[in-house]
Amino acid sequence: MPKRDCYEVLGVSKNASEQEIKKAYKKLAMKYHPDRNPDNPVAQEKFREVKEAYEILGEPEKREQYDHYGHDAFENGQPRGQGGFGQGGFGGGADFGDIFGDMFGQRQQAQRQQRPQPQKGTDIILQVELTLEESIDGCVKEVRLPNTSNPLSVTIPAGINKGQRVRVAGQGNPGTLGAGRGDLFVEIDLIEHEHFTRKGNDLYCDLVTNFVTATIGGSAKATTLSGYINLKIPAGTQVGRKFRIKGRGIKSVKSDQVGDLIYTVVIPTPTEVTEEQHKLLTELAALME
Repeated sequence: MPKRDCYEVLGVSKNASEQEIKKAYKKLAMKYHPDRNPDNPVAQEKFREVKEAYEILGEPEKREQYDHYGHDAFENGQPRGQGGFGQGGFGGGADFGDIFGDMFGQRQQAQRQQRPQPQKGTDIILQVELTLEESIDGCVKEVRLPNTSNPLSVTIPAGINKGQRVRVAGQGNPGTLGAGRGDLFVEIDLIEHEHFTRKGNDLYCDLVTNFVTATIGGSAKATTLSGYINLKIPAGTQVGRKFRIKGRGIKSVKSDQVGDLIYTVVIPTPTEVTEEQHKLLTELAALME
């Protein structure tokens, strides 16, 4: 029986590139491979035919001879002027070991990837509310992990701020197939303070005084976290003026840097006055015209 055209066997055109020929061969070899067709003699014959065709077209010199002389270029399995296919008719230049190593190595790799792999447990994020004082001084807070009844004590470092997190290693969700647990992250939220507002490591507070003190000068009682201090108010102080006390803010959780305590002058307007106060204010207004 005459042999089929090699290009026809692989299903490619005579102008096909080496890459196209190799791709077609791999596809057909995978389809008709004896491992996939153990009891199918037709498939095994097609596999042999495909392999012989690639043995010729897969090597440039043999392909050139085949293009000129067809199968006659390989009389008795021998290419003109060259050695034959080798033992079993499948020697020569095409590296079938590499091709099948690629195909079946990829299959084995895909099988390995489909097997379940150990995975570290996911992290848990919990929010904890702190007072301003707790965030400044540090504290210990108890938290409860999901699906557990026992509390966990977490040390909160001094100086921590809103939005920052404390990491507790190995207290997250369990891993799979023996992998380690994830981590617990405790995220800080601050309860609003009655007097102070925190911005970074600085503390801001209103300094309440009156029109007379702001005009002629004097002193005003300023709130601190530990009590009160008296601040000197210069004559002619305007609403919104700021007084900064260096180093009386918050020590950073990441360094030795300490913020400032900043007061903003507020002069409230009385909503009610006595008759005498009204008389005096009227006289003062007349004098200031």
